[in-house]
Amino acid sequence: MPSSAVTRSYQINGDPGALFTLIVQNDDSDFYNFPENTIVSVEEGIFRPDASFSSTPTQLLQKEIGEDGVYNGFITFPVVSSDDYYIITLITGDNTEINSELSNAKKIYISDKIYKYKDTTVTFSLLHSDSAVVEPSNYTKSGASSTIERKAFTTPLTIDWSFTLSSSNCVIIRQPVISDFEFTTTKTTITAGSSATELELDSIEGLSVGMAATAVGIPADTVITKIIKGYKNTGKSTAATPVYDIPITTDVDNVLVESNAGTITLDKASTFVVDRVVTFRGKGSKHSEKFNNTRFKVKNFSLTIDPVVTTLDVAASGETIPLTSTNGIKAAETVIMSGIGVVGTPHVDTVNDGVSVEVSTAQNIENGQTVTFTGSSRAGKITANLEVLEYGNDDITLTLNLDNILTVA
Repeated sequence: MPSSAVTRSYQINGDPGALFTLIVQNDDSDFYNFPENTIVSVEEGIFRPDASFSSTPTQLLQKEIGEDGVYNGFITFPVVSSDDYYIITLITGDNTEINSELSNAKKIYISDKIYKYKDTTVTFSLLHSDSAVVEPSNYTKSGASSTIERKAFTTPLTIDWSFTLSSSNCVIIRQPVISDFEFTTTKTTITAGSSATELELDSIEGLSVGMAATAVGIPADTVITKIIKGYKNTGKSTAATPVYDIPITTDVDNVLVESNAGTITLDKASTFVVDRVVTFRGKGSKHSEKFNNTRFKVKNFSLTIDPVVTTLDVAASGETIPLTSTNGIKAAETVIMSGIGVVGTPHVDTVNDGVSVEVSTAQNIENGQTVTFTGSSRAGKITANLEVLEYGNDDITLTLNLDNILTVA
């Protein structure tokens, strides 16, 4: 069930006259209050209470199945802010037994756990490694966890991120793409190795081919090329036929299951030690879907930087242009000056911080004239139309890596 309040009907089938009662408890062992137990009396001011769970032991008043052989009821499960589960216990009354196909116990039936999952949230953020970049607030979208049902959503979200720099300047490297949205997860090494490409981990859950790996002993720009469940059994393996054993563990119900332990292959030889934490970086919807079933797409993805508009504080005659401010102006052939009185398309050769710039061709510009510089800046904007197609099993933060698309210097 999703995190919102949900009312679910139930049906008890049996012989006419069969007697039973129900107990419903959540994972805190609180009891459902069965509002239908209350005998309503308007005259006495007695009304049916809202459905709820509390520590007060409560069960459904004993019911008798009618002549049609069916009893119908419903249970209201409340809003939850964290994952929860419920267990329903059916207890028979006098001269009533449970059908052997349902339970070996004649007088009591205990259901499997019925799970209720909190909604999951996708957070879209952005970050640059240079502290001069002042990032705007995050965007978030929440929806029903894909643990409940794998279904497609169309959840439009318009992104409009304006950012500034407290110092330095920025230049566009390229336009953003969906794989610039990144996330990280960590795993722990199980074995040691030197100049090796196979790495044994405590868990391979959520990993996928192409994710980057970072840790002491792992070269830069190393990525996963292969993932295998289990650890190599060197005694059984041959060069042509490797054999991997999958360790056994227990789940939350103490049932024996295969563990998530496994082996990854990296594209660069690395050095490992036992119990070293490795950070893996996923990129885009392809990796986030493998990680926790989060799927999203991006349209109209754009990065722009603001032009730098300033004025001359002394008339210019030559390549030196005295300015009231040089903030955001970078010396580069791609940074162009324009404005009234500017001849041609001069680029900036030198920036004398706070004083002037040297341009590529001589100019004669009056004092107080406004000039514009394009190609570098101290402010910009990222816009996009995002759609969350499927919410994952749990929360995820997808961070737009500005280092991929914006140089700050």
